Amino acid sequence: MIKLIFIILLLNAYSFAASLKEVIEFSKTNLSIQAKEQQSKVYDNLLSVAESSNYPSLDISYGGTYLNEKPIVYLPINFGGGEMQMQSQNTYKGALTLSYPLFSGFAISSQIEEAKLKKQRALLKVEDAKRNLYLNIVHMYSSALSIKHIISSEKIALKATQDGYKKAKEFFDLGMSSSSELYRIEASLHKIEAELIKRKKEYKAILNQLSFMSNSKLTDVQKLPNIGVIEFEKLKIEALQKRPDLLATKLIIDEAEAKIKLAKSKDYPSIILFAQAVYSGDNPSLNGDGYTNKDKSVAGFKINYNIFSGFKDSSQIEAAKHSKLTSELMLQSYTNRVNTEIYNSYLTYKSLFSQKISAQTQLQAEKKYERLVHEQFKNQLTDADVLSRAISSSSMARSFLIQIEAKLYTAYAKLLLEIDNETFLSSLKN
Repeated sequence: MIKLIFIILLLNAYSFAASLKEVIEFSKTNLSIQAKEQQSKVYDNLLSVAESSNYPSLDISYGGTYLNEKPIVYLPINFGGGEMQMQSQNTYKGALTLSYPLFSGFAISSQIEEAKLKKQRALLKVEDAKRNLYLNIVHMYSSALSIKHIISSEKIALKATQDGYKKAKEFFDLGMSSSSELYRIEASLHKIEAELIKRKKEYKAILNQLSFMSNSKLTDVQKLPNIGVIEFEKLKIEALQKRPDLLATKLIIDEAEAKIKLAKSKDYPSIILFAQAVYSGDNPSLNGDGYTNKDKSVAGFKINYNIFSGFKDSSQIEAAKHSKLTSELMLQSYTNRVNTEIYNSYLTYKSLFSQKISAQTQLQAEKKYERLVHEQFKNQLTDADVLSRAISSSSMARSFLIQIEAKLYTAYAKLLLEIDNETFLSSLKN
């Protein structure tokens, strides 16, 4: 990880073109993801806190007491009367106490289980945040590549229009065509130039957004990875087993079950074992006070069982049960939502796949028609309007295919991310 960060910091000093795989790799240093990862570490400490209750507790104490008057007792007359000092006026006491919760009615184990589940859920939330970030990066990267290719397509259209304008100018200079035809081609030329300026600004804006999400400085994008085969039924099964946001929702039910066990722990007695090494005296050396023994060490146990708490415990149990039922209903609703989302994503993917085939066929036809019109225009068999429309149609067909291909890969990546991050990251290695 340190090596990766060093490389990224080095590359950030320069502008460069990155593949989608590289952008995804750089996004590991995204500040929002790092913040969520740090937040998840809080639950490591909370788990340690819960687990600490299962260990013995060792405490040491030392203190002194200074009485305003000597502690005396007045003797009855039949015992001779008078008064007698019972203990030292100044008392010092030191103690070393060892205690251990032998049985807590499963309260401690329930708290540990709940802390473990919260830690797991926090880690799953980090994975889901990465999943959403990857999806946004894929969308922006595909859009950037789409615009890049559209710019290339419009440059082709610009070159074709410039050639047409040059030819129309030759005809005009020879008196073989009207000025209106020359002006129409010139207008098309300026329109394409204006569109190019607009596209270049869009491209730069998307690269800036990509740079922000990947925490790197990008000036260009490369080609998209290959699209693999999608098996819908297999994908759906794996998604329900691995998808991080769905697994996090399932853990809420387990947390609710742990809370029910915790609430029921009040139905059991608690047993605590303890041992104390205690010494006292009338000076800081704890060497006795001349009245009582200096060693007051003890060992014992304590059993505590609550008989009645004003229905507090039963209410907590019922509340925990209702919380679990609510979580189960939420999980069922969320599972249905995920199933619907996966199915709709698959329909989108299949639709775009079919559109791509149609767009490829359309582009081939438009390119053939454009070449035909060019030849006709050179031989004065057609006018400038027909040529401009042919160039425009061909350019639009190229742009449409480019956009469909970008959307198709985005839909493909989304289907993989419907499962989990690892499935998507594995596809980038192919």
